Amino acid sequence: MLVFAAAVVGARTAGAQVATRDSGQRWSLRSGAVAARIAARGGRATLDYFGPAARESDTTRVMPSYPRIPMLELAGSAGGVALDSASFRLTAQRTVTIAPGVEELRLTLRHVTLPLTVEERYAAWGETGVITRELTITNRGRAAIPVAIVPNWMLPGGRYTLRYLYGTWGQERQLASESLGAGVRDFEQVHGRSSKGYVPWLSLRNERAGVEYLAELAWSGNWGMQVERTPGENDIELQSRPVAVRMGIRHDGGGSLSLAPGASFTTPRLALTAAAGDLDDAANQMHRYQRTYVAAPAPGNRPLLVHFNTWYPYGQDIDVERAKQAADAAATLGAEAYVIDSGWYVDKDWVTELGDWQVSRRKFPRGVEELAGHVRSRGMKFGMWIEIESLGQQSRNFREHPDWCLTLQGKPILNDRRCHLDFAKPAVRRWAKATVERLVTTYKLGWLKIDYNIDAGDHFDASRPARAGARLHDHIAAYYEFLDELRAAHPELVVENCSSGALRFDSGIIAHTHTTWVSDIVGARPSLQLGWGCTLQFPAELCNHWMVGDKDSGEVDPNAPPGWWDFMFRVPMTGQFGISSRVVEWSDAIRARAVANVALYKSIRGTITGADVYHLTPSPDHNNPTGWMALQYVAPAGGRSVLLAYRLAGGEASRAFPLRGLDAATRYDISLDGVPVGEATGGELASTGLRVDLDAEWRAAVIEVVPRR
Repeated sequence: MLVFAAAVVGARTAGAQVATRDSGQRWSLRSGAVAARIAARGGRATLDYFGPAARESDTTRVMPSYPRIPMLELAGSAGGVALDSASFRLTAQRTVTIAPGVEELRLTLRHVTLPLTVEERYAAWGETGVITRELTITNRGRAAIPVAIVPNWMLPGGRYTLRYLYGTWGQERQLASESLGAGVRDFEQVHGRSSKGYVPWLSLRNERAGVEYLAELAWSGNWGMQVERTPGENDIELQSRPVAVRMGIRHDGGGSLSLAPGASFTTPRLALTAAAGDLDDAANQMHRYQRTYVAAPAPGNRPLLVHFNTWYPYGQDIDVERAKQAADAAATLGAEAYVIDSGWYVDKDWVTELGDWQVSRRKFPRGVEELAGHVRSRGMKFGMWIEIESLGQQSRNFREHPDWCLTLQGKPILNDRRCHLDFAKPAVRRWAKATVERLVTTYKLGWLKIDYNIDAGDHFDASRPARAGARLHDHIAAYYEFLDELRAAHPELVVENCSSGALRFDSGIIAHTHTTWVSDIVGARPSLQLGWGCTLQFPAELCNHWMVGDKDSGEVDPNAPPGWWDFMFRVPMTGQFGISSRVVEWSDAIRARAVANVALYKSIRGTITGADVYHLTPSPDHNNPTGWMALQYVAPAGGRSVLLAYRLAGGEASRAFPLRGLDAATRYDISLDGVPVGEATGGELASTGLRVDLDAEWRAAVIEVVPRR
């Protein structure tokens, strides 16, 4: 079944630091193997270099690429005038420690004609290889100033490949790749949800220098992202031109923010990294930053809980007897949490009845307490679904409090028979906090799934004239605070993020929740691409998906080969694993395969949590996956590794995968589906490869590679 593979990971360098040189005229930032160098010239601060610390040369430095082209570190407008290279002057600088191992350079810039200051903050995050940028814009005058300012990230000349992630409902995070030419490549989000269509993430590979740059914006609302290169007279001149990258918040209506006198506004954090390797090398650096400094601590979800959800087998037709039967079956499979999805409050229509959050006494005559107690008696955490940011049109709260909603021209904004609440309103926050607190304490919840199925758009009435352009921003900022208060009050509660699948999944929301639903599409074949894409943008432990069955109703073909059942169970093992299927109806044979696969997942979840991920094959096609897919997980410092390998349509019977991230001299024991099958050194696994044999299409193997003690 095997043979061998693995690239040796270089030792990580010392942690973060900011050094000041030349009497405060030059600054050097270092995070792990990534460095940035900034210099003061003509009263402005400009970026000389960003990239791998060991690779600085004329092909990777920014400045030599465009001696005649002015560089602007900020883009946008202020006071209704477009920014140019003479807009700001550097007036002050300081370095502060903002967390253990995290240093931040703060540069204060003053606009030359407007009473406006900008504090640029560059932070170096430990040994992760990530440097971030934020701007705090302050109006020092006596009148409101319209501003729309975002960081401008300059990269050196060279031939570039641009990669980005796209996909709407059910097709999230497909990877696109194209050569970067002249002009502007423009992406924007206007739906109100950060990752519907495109996501605020991109990579640029400088093919000449062999450097992979990666950027991600931590924001859950509307945003804009542009990649620009000035045209040249010919291809050689074009490739010598630098590349400008802009990523930032999109204010309401695509216009400016009205900044009141004395007010400040901080832009969402932009995270940047670079690797003298491939896309996985850069992505893993970003994952280490996300995992260490961004993602909310999840003590209630460690180890990653195997969970059961009622939605696909029962939908809104759930009732107490069905729910208890499913709980009994899920417990025998090894589930550790049980979540009742939408339907517990519904009598007729789960959408229009959103917002009152009272249990349906027709379905649960003795209340949800009966089910919650039954679930806990079977040794599982009990969880519930809620959509706290919306009110259905038939709810009492919508009739009594239309003023709680985001509005346009004085009327609540409606989408799919529901309105979008405004958490910036204190009354809404008080209601939401009391509602969730009642559910958590009454039913002793261990898991709360918070859904978000509404497109807010990008046009709103301003909450007040001096705050025009920030209505959605203020809601999202208040929603983040609401989530933080919830987690602080209930530190063991698992908070799941969901948005019609993963249409609001970004580095902003992961700081306030614990796990995120990957997609509403749950078939095994399209879920291959969904798992591949999620583990590219995020640490695997944040990506939550389920085994459902051959149909979205949760039915499993009892006559299918057991290898196909195994395949369906193993596709969602790429991150956090759950089941939402008609487990009560399963045959003994299917149930036995389920028990074995749940146990197998539990044996590898400790490695998946905290691991670097290597995508050993290109992403499979969403609709027609062919060949093979293989993901390798490597624990820190070349420790344990897991290979998930999938033979797809037309895939050959045998495939060797060179493994990565292992120590060349270490000898590893290898097991297939929990059974020992051989041993090899990390060097052998890197050079010869690990050969996987699967006897048919639509089969999967789980291979563990463990250092010998």
